[in-house]
Amino acid sequence: MSEIVKTNKRPYRAPRRAAAAAQTREAILHAAKHRFEARGWAGTTIAAIAAEAEVSPKTIEALFATKAALLAAVVDYSLRGDASDEPMLARKAAQTMQSAPDAATMLDRHVEYAIPITARSARIAAVIESATGSDKRVAELWARMTHNRRFGARWAAETLLQKPGVRSDLTLEQAQLTFTIGIDWATYRTLHVELGLSHNQLHEWMRSYYQRMFLG
Repeated sequence: MSEIVKTNKRPYRAPRRAAAAAQTREAILHAAKHRFEARGWAGTTIAAIAAEAEVSPKTIEALFATKAALLAAVVDYSLRGDASDEPMLARKAAQTMQSAPDAATMLDRHVEYAIPITARSARIAAVIESATGSDKRVAELWARMTHNRRFGARWAAETLLQKPGVRSDLTLEQAQLTFTIGIDWATYRTLHVELGLSHNQLHEWMRSYYQRMFLG
């Protein structure tokens, strides 16, 4: 009777390969963001993105499958500021807002949190909004982005109303509406692109807006 020999084999790991794959993914997302913002949905091709990222079109197709899926990944990349899958509300910036000792501090932290996100994603949001009538997949992506923005405003409103120092007559619906306007991509484009406010001026505008609406 033969004896079964057990061996403790460690799983094969290739950290260098994983790091290279992550760098490739981020290079593709960076190139795709640039191409979509410059050429729009219809004017952007996988081949053009591949050339800019210095990879083959097959590499992009293997990672993202379709142009629509790549666009959705670009949205997440723009909002998060990196290629990590960590959810926005699990990140340190969101946690520091949640742990703020009072309403004024929470609002200051929200300004520092929200403006960079809006700045990174405003142009790609405009591309997607303008293409909703031309492709069902883009329209579905825009609907998801709108839903997520409203969810973020709701989360901020619920967090704020738990803090001391907030206006006593402020309702959840009013707070959500105010945050929705504050983080809207159209608000950012109007203030920064159309009216020419710098990012420092945007910070001051949003702080003043929040103070008037939330603190009385």
